[in-house]
Amino acid sequence: MTNGRTHLSRPGRGRRLVRAAAWVGVVGLLVAGCGRIPTSGPVYHYNEPTAKATKSSPAYSPSGPSDGDSPSEILKGFINAGTGVENDYAVARQFLTTDLAGTWKAEDRTLVYQDDVEVDSGKNSDEYTAGVKVTTSIDDRGIATSFRKADAQTVTAKFEQVNGQWRISAIPNGTILSRSEFEQLFHSFTLYFYDPTFSFAVPDIRWFANRSTVATSIVRVLLQGPAPYLSGSVASAIPGGTSLMRQSVPISNSSAEVGLTGSGVSDADQLTLERIHTQLEQTLQAGHSANSVRLSVDDKSVDTGKLPDYEAASIDPQVPNPQVGVLDGNLVTYSDGQSRKIAGLVPDEVHPANPTMDTQRQTYAYTNEDGSHLAIRSTGGGAKDVDLSGNISSPSFDPRGWVWGGDKDGSVIALNSQGPDQEPQTLSADWLKGQNIHSLQVSRDGTRALVVTGEGDGSRVWMAGIKRDKDGTPRGLGEPLRVGATRNVTQATWISDSQIAVANAQDGSVQIVSLTGDTQDVNGLSDIQHISGGNGKESIYAQTSTDTYQLTGSSWTRVDTKVRDLSYAG
Repeated sequence: MTNGRTHLSRPGRGRRLVRAAAWVGVVGLLVAGCGRIPTSGPVYHYNEPTAKATKSSPAYSPSGPSDGDSPSEILKGFINAGTGVENDYAVARQFLTTDLAGTWKAEDRTLVYQDDVEVDSGKNSDEYTAGVKVTTSIDDRGIATSFRKADAQTVTAKFEQVNGQWRISAIPNGTILSRSEFEQLFHSFTLYFYDPTFSFAVPDIRWFANRSTVATSIVRVLLQGPAPYLSGSVASAIPGGTSLMRQSVPISNSSAEVGLTGSGVSDADQLTLERIHTQLEQTLQAGHSANSVRLSVDDKSVDTGKLPDYEAASIDPQVPNPQVGVLDGNLVTYSDGQSRKIAGLVPDEVHPANPTMDTQRQTYAYTNEDGSHLAIRSTGGGAKDVDLSGNISSPSFDPRGWVWGGDKDGSVIALNSQGPDQEPQTLSADWLKGQNIHSLQVSRDGTRALVVTGEGDGSRVWMAGIKRDKDGTPRGLGEPLRVGATRNVTQATWISDSQIAVANAQDGSVQIVSLTGDTQDVNGLSDIQHISGGNGKESIYAQTSTDTYQLTGSSWTRVDTKVRDLSYAG
């Protein structure tokens, strides 16, 4: 074998710069048990520019090995062949010995690199190494972990001669792609899990090579359960221990045939079977993999649609159009330029600020100016008033009627607006200790908290799963996933189940961030103090010290109203 170092380059395949603005963090994979937020923030979700996968990806035609190739050339050829995703990476397997070709698993890991791959002789005479500056790694469940600072990794390959030709006899599972190749070959796919009541679908973003067998990959990981940051906060209709009856999900005429087996699914009642069918169908439809699903269990076709009162979980629940706000010291609703005082509310001695409401527009929550008092009022005359030891952020309702808030010391509180308790519960969230919570808002499905924290001059946006008792009582927040934004952020608000709007009161910047990682900058607004988000980016309002504006396209249009502190339900 020849000693030496060579660089793997791929002529004609230009690298596209990825905007750091569009990265989302998977910190939950790193900080479990750490007890607080890591301030360095080294790990992020990868950005993929298109929100949804297309039916086809650019075709790559990598070459197989040539007679007389050296081990270095074989290793470089194998890495290049990682672009040949069809036929189960048949070209890449040509670089392997027969035994290894039968066991090597391409989808176990995908390493995405910047610059070049540096191929060098290894410590032993029968091995070579590939030095890779990894910016993104995709695991076998399609979960993306990316590094803002490239992580130097080494992949070692061992060689032996087969019929006089060098072949790889040992190498870790997985492929190695340049960033431009990854962007063209891989797409984001949305898996759906559910809130514990099965009322709302909860998106879980994964990444796979967009090839003909992608439906099989999607269903395989769906059976394995949610991503770590959602574990314990969402439910799956599919019982644990369920597996595919056959190791494929064929699609014919846009209909996927999913065969399942396992003790839990074999004994499932009709309601569970309906939910399983819904979960599979919603997930495969989201990925444009199939329009419908034909479900079978233990090779027996499942007849769905038999429960007349069955309702599928709602995807991307909407909030009502009117907002709540404050006008002349009173709570009012605001819509289409008109404001109306809310009738039936018990008066309060404090001046209301930062109001919000439930989706039925029957219960309202607000604070006083400095956030040291929380008030809850219902149109039926119900009232709760709590003096707080700290100063909470703007309150937020979850679908179960709990009112949430975050304190400047990092504590999170929740108070049942309908229950007998008059004092809020302090929830477990050790990773928030010592953090200044700028804003906290619960997702419309009630499973995730969107939290903006500040420490010194920096700020971060986090998403954490909500832990609840069986009766729905919130008990704490799970380990967080970091949501990427290029600027410091002082407030974040949901505008859908998978998009948020963020703003910075210091420089007036506003961004729209998708959970796929895509980030859109909109025009800044000087002196911005507050934002509210409804259904999509067409329903984003911003407040300055003097005026209120609505986002129109990427610009702001002044709204003629004196109502302050506008907020949609939630």
